[in-house]
Amino acid sequence: MFPPSADEVRRALLEACGDGLAAVGLTPETAGDDLDLREAGIVDSLGFVELVVTLEERLGIELDLDRLDPERLTVVGALVELGARAATPDGVRAAS
Repeated sequence: MFPPSADEVRRALLEACGDGLAAVGLTPETAGDDLDLREAGIVDSLGFVELVVTLEERLGIELDLDRLDPERLTVVGALVELGARAATPDGVRAAS
């Protein structure tokens, strides 16, 4: 269903980070919205690109990373919010 809910985006995001979360002693249930995936060592720059592609493919959306403050680019809550407001590949925007 489009647009994906914040819960759907969060689930897809944290599932995609599963191994990285486990490596730092976290689970999807314990990963908070303030978790910075890069600072925690869960993703590096290439891993972040792969994560974005995975989310876009799984959810059928396009993430407009320009809409995020660069300081919050890899923060779970910011990515979830962005995903829930994303556009489909044909440019149809989710309701804000």
